[in-house]
Amino acid sequence: MKMFKSVFSLSVVLVIFSCGPIRYNSEVFVSGKENKSVYTFTAKGAAKKQEKAIYEAEKNAFRVIMFTGVPGTDLSMPLVGNENEAMNNHKNYFDRFFNQNAYTAFVLNRSTVTSSKKIRGGYEATVSIKVNIESLRTDLEQNEIIRKFGY
Repeated sequence: MKMFKSVFSLSVVLVIFSCGPIRYNSEVFVSGKENKSVYTFTAKGAAKKQEKAIYEAEKNAFRVIMFTGVPGTDLSMPLVGNENEAMNNHKNYFDRFFNQNAYTAFVLNRSTVTSSKKIRGGYEATVSIKVNIESLRTDLEQNEIIRKFGY
C-alpha cells in the first residue's frame, strides 16, 4: 500500500508541474546593438534533427523578445504583454509567424555559432541572428497584437 501511495503522489506532482506555463530556453542574450532598431542575439535551440535545432534557436530568440524580454538590456520588457491572451486571440498570426517561418522577415543576418551537437534526445545549436526590432514592433502594431506606444 505504501508503494501505491508513493507512486500516486509522484504522479500527482508530475501532472501539476507539467501543466505550468511554457518556458522557453533562457539561453538568449543580446550580443550586439547596431542602433536603436537592430540588435544581434545569440540563442540556443534543441530538436531531434540538426537543421531543426537551428530554426528552434532562432524561434527561441523571438519568443524571448516577444514574451519574456532580455534582462539587463533595454529590451528587458517583452514586446507582447500577455503571451497566453495574445496566442489565443491571434492564433493565425502566431501560427504563421513561428510555424511558417514568417519571423524570417525580421532577420537581417544569421549565422551558426556552434555546429549542431548531439545531446540526449537530439541536437543542440547556437546561432547568432541580427533582428530589426522596430520592424517587428511595427508589424505587431499593424496586426493589432500590441497597441502603439502612447495610445
